Formats: sequence, C-alpha cells, structure tokens
Amino acid sequence: MWGFFSIAARGHYPRAVIHAYEPNPRVLPFLNANVSELGIGVFPEAVGASDGFASIEDDGPSNQARTHSGGDGGIAMVGFERAIQRIGGQVDLLKLDCEGAEWDLFQTANCWPNIRNRRMEYHLFHNETFTQVHEALRRLGFAIIRTRHEVGFGIVWATRMQQPH
Repeated sequence: MWGFFSIAARGHYPRAVIHAYEPNPRVLPFLNANVSELGIGVFPEAVGASDGFASIEDDGPSNQARTHSGGDGGIAMVGFERAIQRIGGQVDLLKLDCEGAEWDLFQTANCWPNIRNRRMEYHLFHNETFTQVHEALRRLGFAIIRTRHEVGFGIVWATRMQQPH
C-alpha cells in the first residue's frame, strides 16, 4: 500500500530494479510522492492475465479496493507476462497484493518460471480455500516457506522449488 514495500526493498537492495503497479487513481499520488526520489518505476496500471482494461470498485479503505478485468472501466491493465518482460524477464522477488486478482494470475503459467521468490497476499472472496492457494503455487513450481492465515485472506512466502538434476 502506497509503496511501503518498495521503499523497504530499496533500503535493503539499493541497486535493485523495482517496479510498482498501482491501478487505483486515489492511491497513485501517494505512491508517486513516497517513491519519487528512489528510482522506482511506477506504472498506473492493474496487472492481469492479459493486456486490456479494468474497472475498480473503490468504496472503502484503499486496501479493500477491487479491480475487475474487462469492460470499459478506463483503467489500463498490463498482462502479467508483459510486466515481467518490462523488468528484464527475470524477477528475484515478486511482491503480489492484487486484492483477489491473484486467481487470474495463477492461470498465466508461462512467466512463473522466471520468478525465484514471491511474497503475496491471497484473498478468499469467492469461497476459495488455502488448499487451492497451496495447489496453485505447487503447480507453478513454488514451495511455501511461511504462511499467515486470517479470516478471508492471508500471506504466503514461497520460493522456486529446485528442479531435479
């Protein structure tokens, strides 16, 4: 939210290439102000399964906003694979917090092998389960190393599983 993870990442990794995506026009000015002098690429876009447009449901706290792909909501949406290409095609650490859109991203398998580690918030808005999160990550080649479960959401740390030789 508002670039706090990006700020912390810059502090720990001063030479890292860092990209932040923020589709919420209400939050974007705060993100820009917080990271403007840190050399962090800011993209005023949602990240989805493919390029297109999204709408946003934003009628409460900013961390409760939801994007919905498709339609003519006026918010640009970049495909996950293109976002990975923008940063050079390889990602050491992906922080993913997309308020429920992670389920669409789980279906875009082509770019996941280019990601080594991920920290993500997951959401169970439509009766999904943590078991489904775990299965999706395993299918994409990740092993879960830490979790924190709350009611309706949680946080997962995962790392790329070693390929057998």
